[in-house]
Amino acid sequence: MNCPYLGSFPEGVQHLSSLRSLTILSCPWFDALPNGLQNVPTLHCLETISCPNLTALPEWFGNLASLRSLTISDCPKLKVLPPGQKFLKKIQHLSIQECPELEQRCRPGNGEDWLKIAHVPHKYIGSPQVSQSGEASTSGSSSVQTASQ
Repeated sequence: MNCPYLGSFPEGVQHLSSLRSLTILSCPWFDALPNGLQNVPTLHCLETISCPNLTALPEWFGNLASLRSLTISDCPKLKVLPPGQKFLKKIQHLSIQECPELEQRCRPGNGEDWLKIAHVPHKYIGSPQVSQSGEASTSGSSSVQTASQ
């Protein structure tokens, strides 16, 4: 979904009972995930990219039991993960890029949100690594990949 004038989701998202993947792309006025999304049990992949006014993930976000992959990119006002012991227990892939404060909170070992994501097998925190040839590294590992400073 690329909707530059979208300020919020239309009502009825919870009725998308077969939705498996959702990409929210370039929605500068978008400031929150729709509450109905918490009632979509089939959602496996969520990407939120270039939503500069997205300020928080809702507290119910951790209850998305089917979510396996989450990408958050270029959402600079998103500063913290929702409260809870572990963030999305079944998630396998997590990418957080171009969200400076959230990236700091998710730093391995000492980030305030690190314990929420430490269990995720494939984590990409910060900008992708760029090799000498100029190609971005896309390989995952069981450890966190962070951008070098």
